[in-house]
Amino acid sequence: MSTVADIDHELKVPTQFIVRCNQSLSWRNNKLFIITVGILTLGIASIFALQGLWLIVPFAGLEILALAIGLYICCLRNRYKEVITISDGNFIVEKGVKHPTEIWKFERAWVSLEMQKPKHKGHPSKLLIRSKGNRTEVGACLTNKEKENLANSLGQILRNTCVNS
Repeated sequence: MSTVADIDHELKVPTQFIVRCNQSLSWRNNKLFIITVGILTLGIASIFALQGLWLIVPFAGLEILALAIGLYICCLRNRYKEVITISDGNFIVEKGVKHPTEIWKFERAWVSLEMQKPKHKGHPSKLLIRSKGNRTEVGACLTNKEKENLANSLGQILRNTCVNS
């Protein structure tokens, strides 16, 4: 004789979403990439320098420096994250790098989600959270499809928690 296990269909609050940019390589791996490209670039530049074209070497160094600065800035920007917390009565959005630099608190019962279409073709849409005249954008680093998925998940949780309350 078998028994059917009880399945809990209720939403567990608080629920949290963490939105981060996609970072394909860590800073350590980016440094290895910069070193590899640097060795290759300076190797090729030194071959030309031995043939009397020494002016290539400083420009090769500038290229490596530009690559390093660009990758460093990308790594810094990719550390940005958004934490969306839905609790009993609140809907909280925290944005920042190491710690929240912006915090938005909304009453969960008044929160609405809006996908704002772009003004120009080819630009990303915006996912806005609105409540009582305040609004903030979430998921700016996501693709349009990922924003739609996030909006659907948030909407479903908001509907379920409002119904269960």
